[in-house]
Parts: sequence; structure tokens; C-alpha cells
Amino acid sequence: MNFEHSRWVRWGGPIFGLLWLWPLVYAFAMSDPSAGEIVAVAAGLVAFSALFLVAVMRAGPVLYSVLPMLAIAVALTLAVDDAFGWLFAWAGSAATVRLDGRAGAKAWAAVTALAAATIALANPEAALFWGITAGVSATTALWLLIGGLMRANEALREARAELAEMAVAEERLRFARDLHDILGHDLSLIALKAELAGKLLPERADEAAGEVEQIRDLTRSALTQVREAVDGYRRPTLPSELAGARVALDAAGIELEVDVPETELDAEIEAVLAWAVREGATNVIRHSGARHAEITVTPTSLEIADDGHGDRRADGSRHGLDGLRERVEAIGGSVEAGDGPDGGFRLRVSVPAREAAAA
Repeated sequence: MNFEHSRWVRWGGPIFGLLWLWPLVYAFAMSDPSAGEIVAVAAGLVAFSALFLVAVMRAGPVLYSVLPMLAIAVALTLAVDDAFGWLFAWAGSAATVRLDGRAGAKAWAAVTALAAATIALANPEAALFWGITAGVSATTALWLLIGGLMRANEALREARAELAEMAVAEERLRFARDLHDILGHDLSLIALKAELAGKLLPERADEAAGEVEQIRDLTRSALTQVREAVDGYRRPTLPSELAGARVALDAAGIELEVDVPETELDAEIEAVLAWAVREGATNVIRHSGARHAEITVTPTSLEIADDGHGDRRADGSRHGLDGLRERVEAIGGSVEAGDGPDGGFRLRVSVPAREAAAA
């Protein structure tokens, strides 16, 4: 499992989870412990916390960290206070959130059984035994489910990345086929006419000159077709850029809402708005620190707003926005970029009204 994408597991979650140890510490402090018990508990909890963080934040075999955690839980429960039986919940959670399938189920069963046996030895009172055992079992099972959801989410991200790579590969193949179709006939004809012109020279120079003129015209025609094809491939489309923005923002943990009209846009207007989506989504991911973003499209405008802290680039660079402004102004539009009325950053692109060309 790749923990690079899971902010909860990497930082906030483990540290927040360790804060829940304080009730155990408080209960232990209220029991009038001896100096030796205080030293043992302090050392044990420091080691336990470090092992917990290693177990959930680092890759590698999790049992190397969980087994010492279980040993500390057993020792503190039997030697100091039976309340430390709750430590099995942390150890079990660290194991099951990292293990999947049958291995996770085995870890859940083993931790629950070990917790039950340890509590039974420390304090066989029925209420305490069943309370801690049930709590440890439920918490460990919950994190077994959460770990499975995290792995499924990671698999979904990987599948999306693979689909994107396949789409790029398919587009390259399609481009190669189209170029072959565009150039194949013209280049074959150019080669034949060049061969014919060579045979006509020097005896029939006038006819050879006519063939050369046709070669010139065919070459210009082929060059024009290639330029049109390349321009069509290079020109982004609004649906593709919106789809790419959704995937990129989702991977960055930013929720996106999109409002797009059903009317068909002029090709040149659509291309400019698509560039705006690309630049705006890049800004949101790199500079905003946002958790939510909205993209609103109309036939004459596009607006991207987020709830982040605004565009606070340390180097002050705005080359992407400058390039976008040049594209927009070239078709008679305008760009507004800055803090939104409700905070965050807002990018608004206004374009002239223009109907889509008839097919």
C-alpha cells in the first residue's frame, strides 16, 4: 500500500490517535503509583508510541513493530494496571490497517485473543474483561475495514493513472494513423511525379516543368494538411481538460464542483477556455492550499474559485497566468485573477460571444 497519498495515515491520524492515550495516563496517575511504576510506564509508553508511529507511517513488515507493542501492552497490563489492556487496541489497529485480507483477519483474531487472555490474568472481573476485550476487538475490526477502504482507494488511483497512460498511447497511435492517411497518398504521388519529371528531362523540359509545378502544389497541400492536423491535436478541448482537472484535484484531496452549459461553443473559444481550466487547476493544486474548488462555465466566461488562502507564491512567478492572458486577449477577451470576494483565489476569463460554426 502506498502511504504517500494518505495524509491521514502519514501525519494527522497517528498523532491524533496517540492523544487518546491520555485517559490511560490520567487513570494511572490517579492510582498513586510508585516511583518504579512511573518510570516503567513512562518508558513503556514512549517506546509504544514510537513503535506505533513506525508501524503506520513507514513501509515494510508491520509485525516488527506490532510484536514489541503487544509485548509492552502485556507487560504494563500484568505488572502495573489492568487499564493498560486498552493498549491492545492501538497495537491491533496498527496491524490491521496495514494488513489486508486473510492476514488482517488473522491479526484481528490474534490480538483479540491475546488481549482477552492478558485481561483474564490481570483482573478476571467479568465486567472489566468483557468491556476491554470487546473494545479491543471492535476497534481492531474497524481499522481492518478502514485499511481495506484505503487500499481500494489507492488501487482506484493507480487504475486511473493506467487508464490515462493507455489513453495517451491510444491517442499517439491514432495520430500516427491519421498522419499516414494524410501523407501516404500525397507522398506516393510526389514520388511518382518526381520520377516522371526526371525521365522527361532534358528532352521534354516543358512537360517536366509542369510535373515539378504539380509536385510543388502537392507538397504545399500536404504541408497544409499536416499543420491542420497538428493544430487540431494540440488544441485542447473543454471536456478533456475538465476531466483532467477533476482527476488531478481529486488526487490532491480537493473536492471539485463543475457547472458547464450544454450549448456547443465556438472551437477557438473552447480552446481558450480549456487552456484556462488547465492553468486554473494547476494554480489550485500548487498554490492555494484549498479543500474545495468550483469551475463555472458560460458561453462567454469561465470562473475558477477555491476556498484556499489565495495565490501566495513565494517567488511571485505568474508565467502561466501571463501566457493565458495573452491567449485570451488575442481573441478579444480579458482575464481577472486575484482574491475572491469570500476568500480564496478566483480566476475569471471573459471571452466575446461567438456561436459555434456549423458542422
